[in-house]
Amino acid sequence: MSSSRWQPQLDALAKRRKKALGMGGPERVLRQQELGKLTVRERIEKLLDPGSFLELGILATAQSDRIQMAGRYTAADGLIVGYGRISGREVLLGAEDFTVMGGSEGRIGMVKRNRLLDIALKRKLPMIWLLDGVGARVEENLRGYWVGGDFFLKMSQLSGQAPQIGVVLGPCAGGPALMAPLLDFLIMVEGISMLASGGPPIVEAAIGEKITKEELGGSKIHCYLTGLADNEVPSEEAAFDMVRRYLSYFPQSSWELPPRSSPEQIRPPAPGDILSLIPKDFKRPYDMRPILNFIVDRESLFEIKPTYAQSMITALARIDGYVVGIVANQPLVNAGVLNAAASDKATRFIQVCDAFHIPLIFFADVPGFMAGRTAERENILRRGLRIAYVLGQSTVPMVSIVVRKTFGMGGVAMCGQGMGQVLTLAWPTAKFGTMPMSGAIRAAHHRDLETGGADMDNLEKGHETYDDVFATAESFQVDEIIHPNETRDRLARVLGAIRGNPLPVTYKHGIMP
Repeated sequence: MSSSRWQPQLDALAKRRKKALGMGGPERVLRQQELGKLTVRERIEKLLDPGSFLELGILATAQSDRIQMAGRYTAADGLIVGYGRISGREVLLGAEDFTVMGGSEGRIGMVKRNRLLDIALKRKLPMIWLLDGVGARVEENLRGYWVGGDFFLKMSQLSGQAPQIGVVLGPCAGGPALMAPLLDFLIMVEGISMLASGGPPIVEAAIGEKITKEELGGSKIHCYLTGLADNEVPSEEAAFDMVRRYLSYFPQSSWELPPRSSPEQIRPPAPGDILSLIPKDFKRPYDMRPILNFIVDRESLFEIKPTYAQSMITALARIDGYVVGIVANQPLVNAGVLNAAASDKATRFIQVCDAFHIPLIFFADVPGFMAGRTAERENILRRGLRIAYVLGQSTVPMVSIVVRKTFGMGGVAMCGQGMGQVLTLAWPTAKFGTMPMSGAIRAAHHRDLETGGADMDNLEKGHETYDDVFATAESFQVDEIIHPNETRDRLARVLGAIRGNPLPVTYKHGIMP
């Protein structure tokens, strides 16, 4: 039967599709390009596998009867959603279109957001958001509209069930900015990204402060100072590469184990002597990153929040093809001390790894929790103990490696003795104790030191008598003391053992913002 009798309807469909694909129109598309930004449809094409995008709601547009919206056409209502694939894996994608009323949230767009999250919740699919919107659409919702919380409720419910990833690709305020803390992993693009509860005009109207987008909530603010965002990249293309890489470490949902690399994909690290990287002088700093790279599969170390709280390293990696999460002190920065920011960084990373069954490996070289006026005002006691709390709630396999010093509660927070590990190792470079020597002696013997009744050197020598790394192995406080170059083989062996006998693979918990 010929379809010619339906040609008018087919022509009308084609016309509507073409109009929707034109986004906000030629002038606004040109403006987007002049700002050095890709259009939303170019972004989708560059992120997803070729030809894999199945769009939902391409013909959707605003249905408001408010006078401020009279005569306005909003292509896809400023939000493009649908199914896609990344490296052959199914994902769901929501992408804001800044060319359509600044990517603002209209009521139809909100229906599309909720529809996408409903699918993600039911089908347990990873959710990716490309954020480039100014928040609520004033023309539709300024008054007479009670803001709904259902969207944020659904995001919270999806947390820990399937990975949620976001890329900030423009000035985001209101709703898009409030989504950001709920995402597992958030990327900002240098020079074009902003996150703020209210943009510069709102700030000036509210408190009279004039401020630029970068100063208010640019990538340097949130990737370096607040830790709200995880990683900063120089371009949109680099952001999409990072999304693909991050997703490769994760299962589709918490009902699966992380993928293991095939034997032909496993690339052992370059040969090297780890001990040569660790100074004999315990007061000398060194860089933990080269040590980690001698242990994990080559080029597999992927740092999370590398520019935030830099006394702590959190990273995804692979060892013999097995995905692991690494929590390591960085002695180059404040001797690897745990301050409030470093504690927050570790806490959230542990939660993400535990939610998606990624084993955790701790490399400890920590003098303890940060002390002093600033530390107490930053609530180091509560924020520091959050690490111990989430470790107590975690069921993912954990391994502890004592690299050098592990003192006091800082050592406990770095998965210290008795934390339910599947393996505990120490290197001959390790030093155990309740706190650093000089501070402890000053606290315990301050009167004698002040009056000259005691000598610091003699007191230190008295305590150093018990400073024997082998005593911890002889008293079975650690499973074994090993040469650092044996670490990779030990880890690969235990990872294979626990992979073959896992706990039930299911949803465990969400991830706190």
